Amino acid sequence: MKMLCSLSIILFGCFYYVCPIDVLQPISTSAPGSLYPRITHPRQPKRLNLANKEQPLHTNKYFGNAYMESGKNPIFSHPYVLLANFDSPYGVSISNSEEWSFGPQIDSTRVKYFINTIHKTLQVSATEFTGQNFEITSFDEPGFSFTMKLFQSSSTITMPIVRGMTYVTFEYANATPKITTVHAILNVNGQSSGQVTCDRFEIALNNGQIWILYSLNGEITLNINGNELVGTSKVTSVLRVVKKQSDSTANQVLDAHSTVYPTGCTLSADVTGTKGTMTFNWILKGDTSKTLLHFTFPHHRPVISNATPTGVRAQSSTKGEMIGYIGNAWTLTETLSTMGFLAPRDPATQYNDHIRAQLKVDVINEANIAQGDYYFSGKEYHKYALLCLLANYYNEQTLKTQCIQTLQTKFNILLEGKNSNALRYDTTYKGAVSSAGLGPLQELADFGNSYYNDHHYHWGYFINTAAIIAELDPTYIPKMKDWIEILLRDANNPSPKDTNFPQFRYFDWFSGHSWSQGLFESADGKDQESTSEEVNFHYGLALWGKATKTPQLEGLGRLMLATAKRAIQTYFLMSDDNTALPKQFIKNKVTGIFFENKADYATWFGANPEFIHGIQMIPATPITEEVRLPKFVEEEWNQILSKVVGNAVEGWKSLLYMNYAIINRGEGFAQLLKVPLDNGVSRTWALYWAATRPNSNDGTLPPVTDPTTTPSVTGTTTGTTSGNECTLPLNKPCKSLAAPGDINNGLGMFYDVNCQQGGVGCNHIQHLCRLCAKDPAVYNKPYIPCPACV
Repeated sequence: MKMLCSLSIILFGCFYYVCPIDVLQPISTSAPGSLYPRITHPRQPKRLNLANKEQPLHTNKYFGNAYMESGKNPIFSHPYVLLANFDSPYGVSISNSEEWSFGPQIDSTRVKYFINTIHKTLQVSATEFTGQNFEITSFDEPGFSFTMKLFQSSSTITMPIVRGMTYVTFEYANATPKITTVHAILNVNGQSSGQVTCDRFEIALNNGQIWILYSLNGEITLNINGNELVGTSKVTSVLRVVKKQSDSTANQVLDAHSTVYPTGCTLSADVTGTKGTMTFNWILKGDTSKTLLHFTFPHHRPVISNATPTGVRAQSSTKGEMIGYIGNAWTLTETLSTMGFLAPRDPATQYNDHIRAQLKVDVINEANIAQGDYYFSGKEYHKYALLCLLANYYNEQTLKTQCIQTLQTKFNILLEGKNSNALRYDTTYKGAVSSAGLGPLQELADFGNSYYNDHHYHWGYFINTAAIIAELDPTYIPKMKDWIEILLRDANNPSPKDTNFPQFRYFDWFSGHSWSQGLFESADGKDQESTSEEVNFHYGLALWGKATKTPQLEGLGRLMLATAKRAIQTYFLMSDDNTALPKQFIKNKVTGIFFENKADYATWFGANPEFIHGIQMIPATPITEEVRLPKFVEEEWNQILSKVVGNAVEGWKSLLYMNYAIINRGEGFAQLLKVPLDNGVSRTWALYWAATRPNSNDGTLPPVTDPTTTPSVTGTTTGTTSGNECTLPLNKPCKSLAAPGDINNGLGMFYDVNCQQGGVGCNHIQHLCRLCAKDPAVYNKPYIPCPACV
């Protein structure tokens, strides 16, 4: 019987194909054009020896520490932490301490941070190794795995390192095993000295742990020598280690599945209607007649199929308990959002007059969209685009036309590469980067965009803006399509067939969310701060696909939204019933900066609670209600934010009250009529957002006034002076570190001790350096005016 694909109409006016859509098809395979001049990146990778020299390089995956700078920082495969030893014994250290250390007590209910304790519990090496020599020989396209090769002459150890691996695997070739520990070895297979010959060893340590060592290619002989096990001869065999379980049945499972091991993963994903499915297809070696045993994270388990849970368990560094599942392929299925451009309900009637009155003012007052760094200018573009969307909603056709024309005129600057930090195509890592940070000592210019920090945050604002333009004026799509697709491919290339960019630079499909840190070493691994801006990227991708009638992109965006939402609600937005993170930490409600090895209730730009919580709220768009659920919002407000909002600085109050409107729209709306605004929020949108919240907590509104007589209050202030703004710090004054692109945009930098409390533009390039506006035309957009000496 011939199967036919048909269309079905569902709620919200969306069209979805009933037959599956493969969402991992390339957006394009064309090389970036002449608008993007080629550059060689100033930070070159180290210790790479890939078979495919043209393979795009990952910049934001968990294994970045292996080829960034020194190579001495850990790799977090979960549950294991792996470290290359640069002192004898030269090899790799393994840690799975299942211990956390906690930071200072904030109050009786919570601590500032928790960090996974790293011990060099086992150190696996070869007697032939007289120094640390290793190289990265491969990694899979979606970023689940990489291969690390240690070598000395003809003796090698090859390690396939895979997210969630149950065992740590070492492929020895012509090398003599040497296994040491920082602890004391009590016994091996019950024997405390001499030689032990076997293919399975139980190594009992004085810290209470027992580790199992398997030799897959026959028996080997190890000599017990204090805290060392040393082979009696060279071997060519696969050795695997795993921590013994406390449960005997779980140990039987470990033994039964020890002979098959993963070396990588391929990803497949499709969307059918409102159902999205992704499959992790594990690439296997060893005895492939056996089935793979692999660890899951907590967010996997509610949606996984084609795999069977076991009693094998381990504690991850930061994501709670991992449980071993048996299966060579995992299928994870999500229900997809159907959220469109606007809220799925109209504003409550009593609020409309206030919103319409404010709209007429904001379309005029917010029209001067600043061209600066990609983050803050992206927020301004998006803020203005939302006004265009509301002008259309309220059928204000003259305002809509004016708004769209203003937005397109500004957008043309980007599309023609006339902004001072115009994109460059980096041929080293194969990506689109800001030109602002490519000079000496400019790594953190444009928030590190040139070094691949935060692209999903930055690009998300522009992609959302473009989606709104496409929805309101489809004739503009051909003009902006190439530029937007470059952003999409840079941050989120869905296919290895597009060899001009790595596949999914930012999104970690195993972790379920993105990592924002780029080409920088980190002792605690990659990190992410603003989950709401990650969600904004996925939402923008879905809306761009919807507006341009590209079901593959809309489906991909909606699948990534569903996946990220689950991970964010599991690890980042901590309800009182959260079981994934330590109980000493969950009363913070949000994680702050979430690393692979710790979570710190802080931000990169200040320690104020409104910063820590507010950065997880921006931007507030229709999709926000599916991520920040009323139960969580009420807990967060009652336990923390209600005590903070009265003294919140600058425009952060607007974010807190927009969030509060989720549970009390009347009070939220009343406050949003008057509070200072975040630079990425118009008062019109803030009021619309509050008025569309699905609760009936309404109060008495003031009379509608003419907003032109009471201008909107912005959240920026003028800086104070102390006389040393342009001379400190003495070795590198902040004034001298301003990037050429920022200077061309009318900006400068100065030393500001107030940055210890954070603020817009703070801690730019280096600590206590503040980006400021020299040109009066860009004052408070969003940067404060510079001191006279700048």
